[in-house]
Amino acid sequence: MNILLSTLKEELVTTRRLEEKYLKRLEAFPKGSFVVRQVRSKRYGYLTHRKEGKVRQHYLGAVDDDAIKNYRNQVEEKKILKRKLKRIREQIVILKRALRGKTK
Repeated sequence: MNILLSTLKEELVTTRRLEEKYLKRLEAFPKGSFVVRQVRSKRYGYLTHRKEGKVRQHYLGAVDDDAIKNYRNQVEEKKILKRKLKRIREQIVILKRALRGKTK
């Protein structure tokens, strides 16, 4: 039984480290979603997010195709990281329950 408990504790420590790693990587991404508006022949980029219950937009300036592709890739990568973080947090809950002796 001690082997099982020690393995679960090691897995919990590893999972928490992974959670911290994902959180640090998420901090590097721009906050909010990326929006492109076209005015006449130019395209302008904005980062849109909620702050204190209101929608805020941060102006990025004129953007070209490469910048648009880059921001959209960042948004997609951020979504993937958030999904991974959610799964990791679910694992942490399961591991904590197992270490307390509770199962569902």
